Amino acid sequence: LTRHDILTQSMHIYGILIILIQVACAVHCVKTGRPYWWLFVILFFPLVGSIVYGIVEVLPDMRHHGRRAARKLAKTIDRDHDLKRHADRVAISGTVENKLNLAEECLSTGRTDEAIEIYQSCLTGIHRDDPKILLGLANACFQAGKHAETRDTLDALIKNHPDFKSAEGHLLYARSLQELKETDKALEEYRVLAGYYPGLEAKCRYALMLKAAGRLDEARELFDDIIRNARSFRGFYKTEKQWVDVARQEMSE
Repeated sequence: LTRHDILTQSMHIYGILIILIQVACAVHCVKTGRPYWWLFVILFFPLVGSIVYGIVEVLPDMRHHGRRAARKLAKTIDRDHDLKRHADRVAISGTVENKLNLAEECLSTGRTDEAIEIYQSCLTGIHRDDPKILLGLANACFQAGKHAETRDTLDALIKNHPDFKSAEGHLLYARSLQELKETDKALEEYRVLAGYYPGLEAKCRYALMLKAAGRLDEARELFDDIIRNARSFRGFYKTEKQWVDVARQEMSE
């Protein structure tokens, strides 16, 4: 091969690599719900556009997932390390703060009954009707499958603190009503939630419940709205993708 042939072949390979990188970036952009103007940057500025996209959009994700994977691996190796640490702190000083940290760790390791007992032990004295403790207790009850207790705990919370606001607590309440087959009440709570909940979960669960209740047109409208507006959720591909996937699956059916 002459020097010219080698140079031509190298340029050909270089061009193919750039195209492959562009395609990979474009696919990542579409699949993860990035703004469409990134496609213009990637396609019309072949190498520079892809490099900028990688630095701005891909690398932060890789770091985020890398740290999360490392934490998950460490917890797998010694999943009770944090639990023991928080238990030791409670043994030394049984403050409400230490107990709540232990309760949260119990929940993260699937020890729901222990978490419930700890939350209940915190509801004394000045903390006897603390809304955050009640919310934690309701969450623990729900994870333990004790849906009536979840509902009753949240009812007590609202009775004692009518001005307390929690989107997560409201969703927990709607889900507990759904599990208890209190369909009309659950639908009403989901209807309100769908209008303000900071994410797609409440709207998607509302649509699924509407579908189960035979209100198909309303359900389809919500599923379609989830799909159309998904891109407005910056970073939805990290936390909201599962609900977008559910909506797409429902619409395809």
